[in-house]
Amino acid sequence: MDNDKTAVLLMRENPANPIDPYRMIELRGLANAAGYRVLQEIKQRRERDHRFQIGRGKIEEALSCHPKKLIFYNPLSPTQVFNIRSEFPVQVLDRFNLILEIFASRASTREAKLQVELARLSYDAPQVRSELALKKRGEQPGFRGAGAYEQSMYHDIRGRMAKIRGELKEVEAMGEGRRKRRRELGFDLIALAGYTNAGKSTLLNTLTGSVVNAQDQPFTTLSPTTRALEINGRRAMLTDTVGFIDDLPHFLIKAFQSTLSEIAQADLVLLVADLSDPLELLRRKLVASHKALWDCQVTAPMITVLNKMDRLDEFDARMRFDQIKDLAPNPVMVSAHSFQGQESLKECIYQHLPPLKEYQIRLPYTSRSFGELSRLYGTSELLDVSYEDDLVLSLRGRAEDVARLSKTVEDERAK
Repeated sequence: MDNDKTAVLLMRENPANPIDPYRMIELRGLANAAGYRVLQEIKQRRERDHRFQIGRGKIEEALSCHPKKLIFYNPLSPTQVFNIRSEFPVQVLDRFNLILEIFASRASTREAKLQVELARLSYDAPQVRSELALKKRGEQPGFRGAGAYEQSMYHDIRGRMAKIRGELKEVEAMGEGRRKRRRELGFDLIALAGYTNAGKSTLLNTLTGSVVNAQDQPFTTLSPTTRALEINGRRAMLTDTVGFIDDLPHFLIKAFQSTLSEIAQADLVLLVADLSDPLELLRRKLVASHKALWDCQVTAPMITVLNKMDRLDEFDARMRFDQIKDLAPNPVMVSAHSFQGQESLKECIYQHLPPLKEYQIRLPYTSRSFGELSRLYGTSELLDVSYEDDLVLSLRGRAEDVARLSKTVEDERAK
């Protein structure tokens, strides 16, 4: 950690709401993940200060620690950022921008970098527009010379956003094509989802025998990571995705649409939660995860993987298990770290994969028909093959495979 990268954390609590000790803990974890050395944490229960979000005295108290940055839990409006920067010699971040800073440091693929840039520009565009309006209204010295430049910068941001959206659309189309090919090859698609730092990457490694990077810190995974998995003869692709966090702006979810499509288009979603969290926090994270899944328009069946059971004794684990059932469809307790519950989870996954149905299909004797027969050996369970006037297949498979086969029959009959 860079010792010169220092910060004071500030949070305004609404006096109408109960005290929430976990928000500052989460903010501290995010600051540490971004490499900041936290000098002090300051809370204030009061109504929102329209100029600075928090009281002037609290900002002055924070500055007495001589931090490089002030990091606010509360979202800062463009006006508040402008006011703080104008009156105090310090840089400011709110929680959302802190998350973006972490994303930017972790983005390693072109897709992730484009998504982070889009999220940043989506935030910057209204900020630049508001700052432009504030300077006009306040008749700031030097504005007349800088105004045209800043107006041009705003239009440049909008143009860059449109270009990135176009590139990400291409990435999303490639992802859709990749998912289609995997289904044609007989793979079911399973997505890992859940609150950040719940243990999704470790679970991916446990289930697939992989060595994907997994660290005890938020947002280790930004780009989808996929590994093959076989359960009772069913072949699947298991994909790890970016973690959720509470109060994410909608435009951040939109920026990561190409990544989150892996969840939205999956056949089965494994919602991973940290069972060792305090009960109130565990429930809050599950609520936030369900909201994010709703925003992603997920309709697939869901299994709730209650991870890190090895950190609790059996009585405490069972008590929490019973108290969150309303938020945990198809719950299974596991420990990705110690492999506890792995077989129970695999059996639950097998039971919730798209069901295989039995079909009987007649194929003409053509090279294309025999090609389809060869492919079916890898994607379906062939129960019987009869060589009559036509090639008669009895098979157990997925509806997508049978639909493709039926299309082959139609094409061959039409010749």
